[in-house]
Amino acid sequence: MIGAPIYLALFYGMREERQVLRGQRSDSRHPYPGISAGKRRSMFDIHYFLEVLPKVFAKTPVTLEIALIAAFFSLLLGMIIAVIAYYRLPLLYPAARAFVSFMRGTPIVAQLYFFYFGVAVYSALVRDMTPVTAVSLVLSLNVGAFMSESIRAALLSVDDGQREAALSLGMSNLQIVRRIIIPQAFRVALPPLFNDFINLIKASSLAFMLGVPDIMGAARTEGSRTYRYFEIYGAVMVVYWVVITAFDFLRKLLEKRCAAAF
Repeated sequence: MIGAPIYLALFYGMREERQVLRGQRSDSRHPYPGISAGKRRSMFDIHYFLEVLPKVFAKTPVTLEIALIAAFFSLLLGMIIAVIAYYRLPLLYPAARAFVSFMRGTPIVAQLYFFYFGVAVYSALVRDMTPVTAVSLVLSLNVGAFMSESIRAALLSVDDGQREAALSLGMSNLQIVRRIIIPQAFRVALPPLFNDFINLIKASSLAFMLGVPDIMGAARTEGSRTYRYFEIYGAVMVVYWVVITAFDFLRKLLEKRCAAAF
């Protein structure tokens, strides 16, 4: 449930600390002066962990802002692409499939760098974007491609026989979509859409690479000051775990309500 960027940051930070401990690097800011290297390696400062935990948690609103903005637009984009794919609209369908294939088949880090640093060379609009806007946009495009597949699969799960039966009863296409297709497709799509949203929250941890002061940004700043990467990124993982567990609890509540309603 924890994003790969957090593990990579923890590994990189611990590598720096190990270099200091082994004498390959010297740094007077290291948090354990006067303590032998052997004792340093086995040391976990619970007091510092509890001290840094609220500092990291204080940046949760920034992370959630990025995630919620991206979730809204990715869901909107996903529904549009899913409808295009479901009805196989001429001209739009091949373009939509190519977009989904490209966004799902390329690393999100490469997409983020390509857009923020590459496209900015040719577009003044992108150059004027704030890092938060750029990250939210790239996440919307990336996760929207994944959500479109979840929604398309949910639409295809509704039996065509129900549509034919509704037509025979004199229902219009709009009534069929609103009363038959959407309720059933929503229940099927809810779990994978929530999984996509959870992955979106974890992917938002990449925002620190553009200087966004989110959870990971606060951890990087604190780590460069104290070199206590084990405690710092341990606190980061705890914060992400709590946030994602809360949304997972919300998912279970919605699934129960949907099961009772339909």
